Amino acid sequence: MRILRLFDPRKHWRMHFGLFALGVSIVLGINAWVLRKSEPGIVGKEADLRTAHTIMVLGSFVSDAGVSGCVEERLQRGLSVYRIGKGQRFLLTGDHGRKGYDEVNTMMDRLIALGVPKEHIFLDHAGFDTYDSMWRAKQVFQVDSVTIVSQGFHLPRAQYIAASLGLNAQSIAADPVGGSVCDRAGMREPLARVKAFCNVLFGAAPHHGGQPIPITGPANASHDRIQ
Repeated sequence: MRILRLFDPRKHWRMHFGLFALGVSIVLGINAWVLRKSEPGIVGKEADLRTAHTIMVLGSFVSDAGVSGCVEERLQRGLSVYRIGKGQRFLLTGDHGRKGYDEVNTMMDRLIALGVPKEHIFLDHAGFDTYDSMWRAKQVFQVDSVTIVSQGFHLPRAQYIAASLGLNAQSIAADPVGGSVCDRAGMREPLARVKAFCNVLFGAAPHHGGQPIPITGPANASHDRIQ
């Protein structure tokens, strides 16, 4: 009888439920913290933005046909901020870590087609995730004041990381009036915020560091193509 009591399934169920409830509480608590800490830096209207030297557009999926709808929204918002004189240089950051897939040059081609001079566009080829992009903006590109552009669901995480790493950052949503084409991607944000919190807490290193490429210098120092 004693042996049977030691393996009482009801006790195991209560333990598993308790661990699950603890995990949910931790995720909710971290998300609440990230949302609260990031809120002051998220700006609702372009007219309310401070003038910042750098407009950082975060990358996402591209193809041989060009940028995705999600990236197009970000580029259009960044371009609007640039055109009203609230930023001087673009920092396009994304995944260019393997042959045949290149987010940042595809994004640059689109901006050039929209009339932005190439010498105003810096490329971060190793922005493999949001944390890497912010770390490299600060340490490699030596960015100080920056306006971050992405969809609304993504901004709390991006703004939280940027501010935590010492960037003088503000953020604005790329979402059009009718809503973003990539809103579904927001489903992963609760866990992504937990990862971001842990990266900041433990001072995680990015996938790649690199030599300094000051955002105040020539943009071609960050380009890998001769045109």
